Amino acid sequence: MSLKHLTPDELHPLLDDPALLLIDIRNDHELVSGILPRAIHVPLGHLATVFDQFPADKKIVFYCRSGVRSIAAGEFALAQGRSDVSHLAGGILAWARAGHPITPA
Repeated sequence: MSLKHLTPDELHPLLDDPALLLIDIRNDHELVSGILPRAIHVPLGHLATVFDQFPADKKIVFYCRSGVRSIAAGEFALAQGRSDVSHLAGGILAWARAGHPITPA
């Protein structure tokens, strides 16, 4: 399997999907700019220690500030045997530019 790259407009309608696990992998100090609705925060440096706690039946979407670290997180998830893994291309910056909602962290 390969990592799927989602645009903000592709991700936005998926936020209502109960099978979606949206993970913000930015560092704690980056949360001052807000977080995507329904996202959970797991800094990239902690991902390996908590990854086994994520339900195996969920579709995982990672995002970060600009879309670089989320690729690394997605590749990690694929290496752990997950098959439905995506990342938000362009990160939260692209999400904001597209005019989609951001909630306070």
